[in-house]
Amino acid sequence: MLSSRTVPLGQRTPILEPEEYADRFSSTVTNGFIALEIAIGNKLGLFGSLNEFTSPVTSTELAVSCKLKERYVREWLGCMSAAGFVSITPDDKYFIPEACKPHTESSKLASALPHVAANTSSVLECFKEDGPKGYDYSNQLETLMWLDLDNKLCDSKWIDKNLFPVGHKEKDTISNVLDFGCGPGSLTIKLAEHLPNAKVYGVDIDRNAIEKAKENKAKENIPNVEFVLLENEHLDESWTKKFDWITMVDVLHDLPNPNLSISEIKRVLKDDGIVSAIDPCVDSDHKMNQGNLTAAMLYVFSTFICLPCSMSREPAVANGIGWGVQNRAEFLKSKGLKILGDEHKGLLQFQKA
Repeated sequence: MLSSRTVPLGQRTPILEPEEYADRFSSTVTNGFIALEIAIGNKLGLFGSLNEFTSPVTSTELAVSCKLKERYVREWLGCMSAAGFVSITPDDKYFIPEACKPHTESSKLASALPHVAANTSSVLECFKEDGPKGYDYSNQLETLMWLDLDNKLCDSKWIDKNLFPVGHKEKDTISNVLDFGCGPGSLTIKLAEHLPNAKVYGVDIDRNAIEKAKENKAKENIPNVEFVLLENEHLDESWTKKFDWITMVDVLHDLPNPNLSISEIKRVLKDDGIVSAIDPCVDSDHKMNQGNLTAAMLYVFSTFICLPCSMSREPAVANGIGWGVQNRAEFLKSKGLKILGDEHKGLLQFQKA
C-alpha cells in the first residue's frame, strides 16, 4: 500500500545548477519510459521467471516459460539489457545476477503506471478552468484492485506491527471493527481472520468495490466479516457507539467531504474506541519536500488519483496527498479528536478528545 512507503520529512535540497538540472530532467524522462517496460515485466511474470532460472536462458526459453510470444519478449529483453537490469552472456543468453534478484521486487510499484496513466485524458480535463473538478473510483476497478494487492499480504504479524493500536487496546476487548473505505476488502478479511471473536464490517461508497469484496468473502469463507455499501456517506443509524476499533487505510486524504466522514466516524466510535488511519506521509510545506523523490512519486499518484477523488463531489475539499501530515493533524484536532503518539507518522492512532 502506498502509505507504507513513508517519506522522511523536512528534507531540502539546494537549487540545482543548470547542467545538473538538465541531466536530472533528461534522465527522469528517460527512466519514465523504461519504468513502463519494467511494469510490463512485472505484469507478465518476466522478472519472476528470470529470478527462478538458475542459469542464463535464451529469449525463446523465457518466452515459453511465461507463455508469451518470443519476438515481444526479445524486445523487452533489449530494453532491460540496455538499461542494465538484465545481463547477457557471450552466447546471447539472459540472466539477472543472483545478488540483484531481490531488487526486482520494486517492479511491483512500476506495475501501477499503466493504471495511473489511464487517467491522463481525464486529469487533463480537470486541470482546465472550465473542466470538471475531479472524478472518483467508479470507473477505476483495475486501479482499486492494484491498490488492494498489498492488502492480501497483510497477515497478523503485519497488522500488529503496522495497524493495531498496541498499547491502547487489547484484542480480547474488541467486539466490533469498522474498516472505513474498504475497497475490494482484502484487508477487511485479514482483520476478521486476525480477530476471529470480533465482527468486522467493511464499508465503501464504490459499488463495484463492494461487489468485489463480497466475492472475496465468498471465496475465503470468513463468517465474521460483512460488507456494506455506504450510501449518501452516512453510516447505519443503528451503529452509534458500536465500534471498538475503526481503520482507515489510504482513505483520509481521498475524502471529498472529510467533515461529514469524521463526524460519522465519531458517532459510531465507542467513547473508548480507537481509530487507526494510515495515510501517505509528506510534509504540508512544499519547501520541506524538495529533493525527496519518494514524495515526488506520491504527488504523481495524488495528481492522477487522490486529488481528483477528493474533488469528485461537493464540498470537494481538494486534499489529496499534498494535504500533508501537519494539515492532517490540525484537521483531526479541530474535530475534537486526540492524536496518540507522533502526529507526523504515516500511521495515526486517535480517539475522542
